[in-house]
This record gives sequence, C-alpha cells and structure tokens, in this order.
Amino acid sequence: MKKGAKIAVTAIAVLLAAAAAGAGGFAVKKNSEGLPYDISSVEKIQNDVVIVSETEDSVTVKKNGDGKFRVLMFTDTHITDDPELNKTTVTYLVENIKEQKPDLVIFGGDNVTYGFNRQRNIELAELMEKLGVYWAAVLGNHEGEGFMAMSREKVIKLYSSYEHCLLKQGKKGVDGHGNCTINILNSDGSLREVFFLMDSGSYMSVGSKIKYGVKNIFGEVYDGVKPSQVEWYKEKHDALTAQYGYFRSVAVIHIPPYEAEREYSESDFLYGEKREGVCESGFNSGLVDAMLEKGSTRAVYFGHDHVNDFGVMYEDILFSYIQTSGYDTYTMQSKFDSPENEWLQGCTVLDIKKDGTYTAERIFNHQ
Repeated sequence: MKKGAKIAVTAIAVLLAAAAAGAGGFAVKKNSEGLPYDISSVEKIQNDVVIVSETEDSVTVKKNGDGKFRVLMFTDTHITDDPELNKTTVTYLVENIKEQKPDLVIFGGDNVTYGFNRQRNIELAELMEKLGVYWAAVLGNHEGEGFMAMSREKVIKLYSSYEHCLLKQGKKGVDGHGNCTINILNSDGSLREVFFLMDSGSYMSVGSKIKYGVKNIFGEVYDGVKPSQVEWYKEKHDALTAQYGYFRSVAVIHIPPYEAEREYSESDFLYGEKREGVCESGFNSGLVDAMLEKGSTRAVYFGHDHVNDFGVMYEDILFSYIQTSGYDTYTMQSKFDSPENEWLQGCTVLDIKKDGTYTAERIFNHQ
C-alpha cells in the first residue's frame, strides 16, 4: 500500500471511530437518531383538501367549499441532535398545527439540520403524515451540512415520497431541488392562489461567484435563486395564466432575495423589527424583477435570519420573514439574553379567501 493511501485510510478510520464514540467534532448525542417525541400519540386532523392533479413540478389541490384556505408556515426549526431542544421545537410545532388546523403546512428551510439526520427527516415526515395535513418544504442553507447528513436532493426525494407531501423534485435542468408550485383551486375550478416554492441554495462556490460577478471570492457568501429558476418561474407563470387567466401568488424561499438588504427606517416596517443584518443572497438573479414584470406575486416569505421578524414593501411586493420556529439555534435568548416573553419562536398563518386576497397573522409561542 502506498504511503498516501495508508494515511487516507487511517484518517477515515479515525473519523468513523470518533463518530461512533461521540468524540471530537463528530459528537453524537444520546437519542440523536430520531425525534424525541411520541409520534404514536398524535391524532389526525380532519381536513377536506383533495389532490386534483400532479406534474413533475406542480400539484393542484381543491378544498370542498369556498371558505378560507389556511396555510401555516414554520421556518428554521433546526431539528438537530439535541433531544431536549428538539422536543420543545416539535411540541410547539404539533400544538400549533392542532390549534390552527391548517389546510397546508409549509416549512421554510433549515428544517432538519446537522449530521446523521436521515432518521430525523424520516420521523418529521411520519409525524406530518400522522397529523394528516398536506405539507411541503423548501431547503435552507444548512440542509446537507454535517457528517453523514442527507444530501439536499435526497431530502426532497424522501419528503416527496410521502402521501400528504405536496413537494415535487422539480423540472430537470433547473438549478436547485424542489422547485415547484402548489396551485389552490376554488370549488368552481378557478385558481385561488399559487405558491411558488424555490430552492435558494446554501453558499456560493468560487465558480458561482466568478460567474455572477461577486467580488468576495474567498469569503462566505450566501447563495440564492439562480437565473434558470427565474426562467422556470416565468414559464410556469405564463402557463398558469394561459390556463386560468389572472391569478395571485406567493413565493417561499429560505435566503432573503438580494433586494431585501437596504437601509430601513422604523416607518418602513409594517410589523416586526430588524434586530440583525439581513443575510441576503450575494447576487441579483432577476427574480424580483421577474415578479414585478409578471404581476401576480404580491409576497415573498423567507427565513434564515432568526431574530428578524419584519415585513416591508418593495414596490408592489411584500418582503416578509416567516416567524422563526426552532430552539436549537441562535435565538433572542442566546443572542440578547431576552426574557421568555420576548422570544420570537412561533409560526405564520395565512388565511386565503376565494378571490386570492389573504390575511396574515404571526403566532408567538411565548406571548
């Protein structure tokens, strides 16, 4: 055996031994294999939503009757390998779903993080199936990170294999994973609302930085929606318009769009506060310009920055944080030592009317 090969084999053995023993940088905490939550105790929530049709990058659903269609959004749950904090996150997750009784749940990224996370991903999906609500997710920048973590592609493939998950792998040749639409119909077949779900990536590679003209070549720069996804958005928009006529839509991504980082004054905020810098995409892909051009998307919801919870208007589009949801990450408590009644964890509720207009409410777990 060559010396280089022997060193490589030895290094791999050391890493595997460290992971198995819970040593060094690959510590595996007790009960980290799955969710520290009794899924068998969960009762099914009744709803009257049915799937009408599916394609490689869309699912069309209909609700019996024309009452409100409720969408519940969580983000940055960061279900990691800490049993105690995971239990808090999942307990509030279930309580909010049981109380709000949504027609659809959307996870806004950084959902199940850290290494050795396959079983946690499986059990999150099984939990949603036990609840019996339709659900979907976008990927955050931390999906795929960590030793023995599931790849981003495999997470989408796993989720989309479940009966109540409306997520699709997406069209081939388009950057990212899980780019798809959820089309919500009224009882008469008219289009009430469309949700565009898009993968905003993780971190930019050196090659991507050069390609998109980012000057910070060797520093950490957050990724974003790519031009191929923008073209996909425009094509889907045109196809839906041809089929249904004018419609309203909402986009959900994880990393805030390039335009979200700018100087704000207190009067700009429709609600919430800016408590940290906006960690936006490092380049402008043209997504927001395409939304303004097409005219249907009136809101972009995102996560990523855990102690920001504001909403502002960018021309005719609302930029809004989804209420952060996780406990095993940086929070108001860890960052500012804030008292419990100032913690931000919770969720965001959208009640969509027959004409596509909607009302939004922020739910706080500790207020």
